[in-house]
Amino acid sequence: MIAKLNKKIAALLAVGCLSAASTGCQDALDEKVYSQVAVDAFYKTTDQAQLALNGVYGRLWDDTYRDGQWVTLGDVTAGTLIGGGSANGSGDRSGVSNDFNTFSWTSDALELSTAWDYFFAAINRANVLIDKLEASSIPNKAKLDGEAKFLRAFFYFNLVRIFGGVPLHTHGTTDLSEVSKARNSAEEVYAFIQKDLETAVTELSPYSEADHVAGKATSLAATALLAKVYLQQKQWQKAAAEAKKVIDAKVFDLMPDYEQIMNPDYRNGKEMIFAIQHGGNANSTSQLYQTRMIYLFGPPAQTINGVSVQFHQLKDLVIFQVRKDFFAGQANTYRKWWSVRDRMPYYYKNGVKELVRDTVKMYAPFLTKFHRIDFSSGMLREGVDYPLIRFADMLLTYAEATNETGGPTADAYTALNKVRQRARAAGTASAQPAAIYPDLAGLTQSQFREAVLAERAQEFVGEGHARWDLIRHDRLVTNARQLGIAAAADKHVLFPVPALQLSRNQALTQNPGYK
Repeated sequence: MIAKLNKKIAALLAVGCLSAASTGCQDALDEKVYSQVAVDAFYKTTDQAQLALNGVYGRLWDDTYRDGQWVTLGDVTAGTLIGGGSANGSGDRSGVSNDFNTFSWTSDALELSTAWDYFFAAINRANVLIDKLEASSIPNKAKLDGEAKFLRAFFYFNLVRIFGGVPLHTHGTTDLSEVSKARNSAEEVYAFIQKDLETAVTELSPYSEADHVAGKATSLAATALLAKVYLQQKQWQKAAAEAKKVIDAKVFDLMPDYEQIMNPDYRNGKEMIFAIQHGGNANSTSQLYQTRMIYLFGPPAQTINGVSVQFHQLKDLVIFQVRKDFFAGQANTYRKWWSVRDRMPYYYKNGVKELVRDTVKMYAPFLTKFHRIDFSSGMLREGVDYPLIRFADMLLTYAEATNETGGPTADAYTALNKVRQRARAAGTASAQPAAIYPDLAGLTQSQFREAVLAERAQEFVGEGHARWDLIRHDRLVTNARQLGIAAAADKHVLFPVPALQLSRNQALTQNPGYK
């Protein structure tokens, strides 16, 4: 299982922590048994290098994603979800004054220090592996190198979107003397990401369906990520070209039924270009630590018609709630039912001892796209992977980028309308009338742009895209102010560099407007 970190390689790679702020890093650096010689001696076979690569994949499921912090950064600040702070308890969170709900975050925010620490730790694991592969005679090292560079690019893409320019570490860090680096410009970071992805495309070609099914990076995953990287920089023609490569490959497609995307029975299906792999058997029920994220969206226990009910065994573990205005603004499509809901078609009484199959209205809408219940136990199912790149993203990337180069084309309409058709379950037993959510035509460039952004917000709610979509079109601040967030200001387009990092690395500088 890719996402499960082998303890042996974790120990070996611990020497490469980028910062003393990384969890357990200082202790690891003090352990003389993990010397440079020990690490050098390890990277001699394909199996050893694969074990090290698994360690890089393993960092995908650290706290930033596992604990929903990426959703806080990407969705809460974009106004699709509300973050409630504590994961314990229930009750309407519409008025919760969480820092990310109110744009009052500071450089002390745990979410920011966690992202910095874990993403850089992942980058260093990739760097160590890339360095060792270059010096090795492992026969299939190009493929391993391509996967490592894809992952390194992915983590740097997250960092540059969060903080802007960050220090570029291009080789493994083996001691603290290499930690104090100044920030590179955002342009330099993006150029580095693009080079890594171009290399990954070459080294991972031809496309491997077996690797895709196993949850590994592929040449088309690298192409898709490159399209997203270009899109975020407003390099519209390049973004459209890379997205079209993925579309034209005819390897990926939309799942016909929106429900199937997150259904563990369809893991790594034809829509999921790259996802964080959850451990365990897809037909088993989840263990809290491994699939913690799926519980954080609720819905929590509630009192309905004077009866205390719950919707899964861990009744009060919830952080996020859907903004009521965002929920109300969506057409009542099949997609909406399988992504955000203010009703549930069942509930439990007496803990999870008595299952009642009846539809009840909740006090607020919740994100239910990751909610897959085992009715016999009341536990949520394992194997609900967290999507990072979906084929729907490529369709909407192509539509958006094409429109920005001169207005909507017939192909751009086709791409956008394909996503809209799936939203109304066209061609399935659950198909809704076209009037519920009609195909679009005859739009101006501005109207098409609005349509794509609205489509992305609904299609990817809870997947951490919305903030970056708004920033790409200079709308984050105006959107927040329209939601009544008076504190929203230009500085909020970037998050502050964590205070802890500034105290430890005197070469770092803070983003404008922050202390």
